[in-house]
Formats: sequence, C-alpha cells, structure tokens
Amino acid sequence: MAGRIPENFVKDLIQRVDIVQIIESRIALTKAGREYKACCPFHDEKTPSFYVNPDKQFYHCFGCKKSGTAISFLMDYEHLIFTDAVEELAKFAGIEVPYEGGTFRQDSDFAQMLEIMKKASAAYQHELHHGQDAQAPQAYMESRNINSDTERKYGLGYAPNSWDFLVRGIGKKKEQRNLLVKTGMIMQSKEKNRFYDRFRDRLMFPILDRRGRVIAFGGRILDKGEPKYMNSPEMPLFKKGNELFGLYQALGSIRKNQRVLVVEGYTDVLSLSQYGIDYAVATLGTATTSNHVRTLFRLAPEISFCFDGDEAGNNAAWKALEAVLPMMQDGKVVSFVFLPHGHDPDSLIRDEGVHGFEQRITEGESIENVIFDRLQTNTNLSRMDGKAKLIKEFQKIFVDLPEGAFRELMATKVASLTEMEKSSLMERLNRSEKISTGRKRDIPINDVASSNLIVHQALALLVQNPQFGLSVKCWNQLTLSKDETVQLLVDVLNAVDSYPNIKLSAVLVEHFRDDPQYDNLLPFVHFEHGILGDDLENQFPEFISSIKDIVWRKEVKRLSELENPSKEQNEQLLQLTAPGAIDSSRTIH
Repeated sequence: MAGRIPENFVKDLIQRVDIVQIIESRIALTKAGREYKACCPFHDEKTPSFYVNPDKQFYHCFGCKKSGTAISFLMDYEHLIFTDAVEELAKFAGIEVPYEGGTFRQDSDFAQMLEIMKKASAAYQHELHHGQDAQAPQAYMESRNINSDTERKYGLGYAPNSWDFLVRGIGKKKEQRNLLVKTGMIMQSKEKNRFYDRFRDRLMFPILDRRGRVIAFGGRILDKGEPKYMNSPEMPLFKKGNELFGLYQALGSIRKNQRVLVVEGYTDVLSLSQYGIDYAVATLGTATTSNHVRTLFRLAPEISFCFDGDEAGNNAAWKALEAVLPMMQDGKVVSFVFLPHGHDPDSLIRDEGVHGFEQRITEGESIENVIFDRLQTNTNLSRMDGKAKLIKEFQKIFVDLPEGAFRELMATKVASLTEMEKSSLMERLNRSEKISTGRKRDIPINDVASSNLIVHQALALLVQNPQFGLSVKCWNQLTLSKDETVQLLVDVLNAVDSYPNIKLSAVLVEHFRDDPQYDNLLPFVHFEHGILGDDLENQFPEFISSIKDIVWRKEVKRLSELENPSKEQNEQLLQLTAPGAIDSSRTIH
C-alpha cells in the first residue's frame, strides 16, 4: 500500500501542470476572453456556465457551483481518490510521486509535532501489551468485547498510571519536551522546572486526520475518576470542532455505502465496526458542528445521527440539526436514529443483530419530521395564535436553509399546516429574513456567517493573489473576532506566511484540501471583489488595518458592556484600550 504524498510535492505539481490542458483533453473548451468555457460536465445544461481560469489554475461552474483545481477536476470527473488523481497529474507532467518520507509541511515545527504524536501513540500501544499494568486495560477491553483486530485497526493504547511516562520515554531532550508541551501531551508545573503527563491510567484512542496522522488522543479512565473521557487540548494540530473519531478508518466504507453514521462515543464506533457497520464516526465529546457536517457531506450525500432516546439525546439531535440546516442542499439526506431507553449502539446491536440495527438506520426519522415534531410541541394548530406561533418558530429555521427544493417543500408544509396561502407565507418569510438577520443571499458565500463586505473583499483579494499576504506584518488582533469569515482570513494569512512561495489560487486551495475550511474558501476564488486600481497589493494592508479596527471596536464594545466582568476580562479591556493597542504587534490573550 502506498504511503503518504508530501504536501510540498502536491503544491509543486499544481504549479507545473496546466489546468486548461488537463480539462481540454477531456471536454471541449472554447476561448472566452482570458478564460475558457464549456457546458458543465457535472450537470445538464444548454448554455455554457463552466469556466476555466488559467491565471488562477481553477475552474468554476456558475450553474451547479462545482469548482476546484486540476486535482479536484480529476477526482470529480473520473471518480478518482486523491492519491490516484495526483498520480494521474504526475504522469501527465512526466514525474514520479514520492510516497512516504520527506517533509509534509515547510513548517518544521508542525512536522515535528506530528512525529512526536506518532511516537506517543507507539509508546501507548507498546504499553497496552508489554507494560507492568497491561492487565487492567486488557481486562477493560475484554469487558467491552473489543477484539484484537479492532484494537489494531484503531491503534488503541494505554497510558500507565504514571506522572512522567512520556517525559521519561520520549521527552528526555528539551526539544522533545517542548514539542510534547505544544501538543498538550505533557504539562509544565508552575515552578517551570517540572513536567508531567496529561493522560494517566487511561485507555488511549488516537484521533487521526484525513491522512491517517495522529493529531490528538482521547483517553478513557479505567478506574473511578473524572472526567471519564478526556481529549487532547486544542492546539495547532487539533481543533475539536473539526475532527471526528474513526473518520480515517471509515473513509472507504463511507464512500462505498454513500452514507455515514454519527454516534456519540469512541466505543460505539469500535463496537459497530466489529459487527460490520464500519461507516460510523463519533464527535469528540462535543456537539455536532457545521464543520463536522461540511466534512461528511463532502464524502457522502447521506448522514444519519444516532442518539439516545431521552431528553439529552433529543437535545443533541436538535443541535446536530441546527448545524445541518445551512447545508441542506438538494440531494442531501439527513435522518435521526433514536435508541430505546437504556441502550447504546453496542448493547442494541447485540440484542437486535446487524440486520435489525441497520433497519433502524434505514427507517430513521427524517430531518423534516424532527423539525415539525419540535415545532408542533405545545402548539395548538386548531387556534390562530398556535398557527402564528408555528410560523414564527419556522422563521428561525427558514433563514438558515439554502435556496432549493428542500426549502420550498418545507415552506409548503408550513403553509399546509397553518392553512395560509403559500405566496403570502413566502412574502412574510422573506421579509422577516431581511429584517431580522440582514442576510444577503446575493452574496455567493452560502456557508459563511459574515456579510461584512470589507472582510469578503479582503479575503477575495488574498485568495486570488496569495502574494498580497506577504505585505501584512501583523494580524494577530484579528483572532479576537468570533466571525467565521475573519477566522478564515486569519487561516489564509497564516498559510501564506508559512508558504511564502504560494502565488497561485489553486496552490492555496490545495493547501486547505483536508481542512474543514476548504468549502468556505472555494467561493472566494471567483468572488467579484469590485475593487479598482493598479496598486491593489499595496492597498491590501490597508484593508487588513481597517478590519483590525472593526474587530478592535467590537471587542472593546463587548467587554465594556459586560455587567459583571471577570478580572481577566477587565485586564483584557485595559490592554485593548491602552495607547497604541490597535497597532501593537504583541499577542493579546
């Protein structure tokens, strides 16, 4: 089996090949100004809306919204997996793909953190079988019926009941200890001269990224203690709201079955896998996020959520539903499987068998049924005020739904339930949407919450001209913002800073391929920023300064209006309002 492909090789390959030649060898292109056009190969159309831009090395269809690099085109057009698409491009360029070895990022610190996590995983796996206390985790796995094949498949290990297992094993040198601290695997005492392990006496579940690299751990306590489950802290390698346990192991099955099952726990994934349901993944002790959904919808059109049939399960389902709504495009299917009281996936599949469990998945509650069950709870539709209440509650859902048949059908259902004319209802819903949210559907950024034009313009300028980011010296104050588009802007600036040779939009996009922000980034490649002038590169830092000022004002306003601010919040406000704070290059905590 081939190993991993160095990321730098992919970037070089994208710059070496010509996307026009790649696509033109498969479909007929016609010159259209500086671009090339064709009828889209991904949907039926009579008038060309598929454009290929040689300057950006990017394609985009204004009809079905498909877009991407030469690699994306081969994956979509010829139904190739990523590695096969890279192989095809490399063959075209007359070069070989260098599997395994090499540096996967120019940021050596990042690569070294990945390497230390790999060593930690190996140490835990060794301890599971050969450590002095190996009997305890072995007994626990036996009690949960976790067999040796599953153990190897998911790379399970054991963190012994020791304060310095990793410190003594792979953290003997200062550089190694620093890496272990950065990855959250060990912590440093207040005295600054002692280090101790974060995970102790826990069965360890490695959390892998889409490339199979260990980026974090989940640990289950074996004896009594709290918390029962503990994850690695958030760090450069690991963002809890972006990752899913078991996703790497389930990739092949998800693509084959064209569906994914989301459950709540690590052991749920393991148990289901042992019974052949190997397309299950688990959130990492957190609610389902929009990034989780975005990642899964890129892999399969159908998502089933499996929760306990109690109040907590219902609440978890609703949070998952809220994350799904903005991505409910036509062709996507979402359902919810509510388990009987007292059961988890492990116990239920033992009682009902694989056929019975999969039958529950097939017969899961549709997303619309879950929505309308919730909307009609404590609502009397025989009364006018009850119908008005349902419409008001539906408005909150309507605003998150993207344009399409599903949105129309939902509105039709509400019109039927309330006995209101569909046209009148739609007029009310659309008017309410503009007034209450200010959301603008003519901005082609469907999955991004912000509608602040200057942020969109700056991000579009940067994505279309990555070299502009090199002229920006300080952007850390932007991290104060909770706005998703500003956060994306920071991520792109960080990427350009790490890879100063990036000049093509396509190369920048490929850098984000395995990042949950990938789908958010794509629209900015063709976003019409509307900025005129011959000196945009020198103007770009002024855009960043303006956004920093907006972020600063919003944060100062928020902190100033707190009724009972904490000591930390007061200190942050003082720091922000200190002379020259807006231009300071120091990191603000």
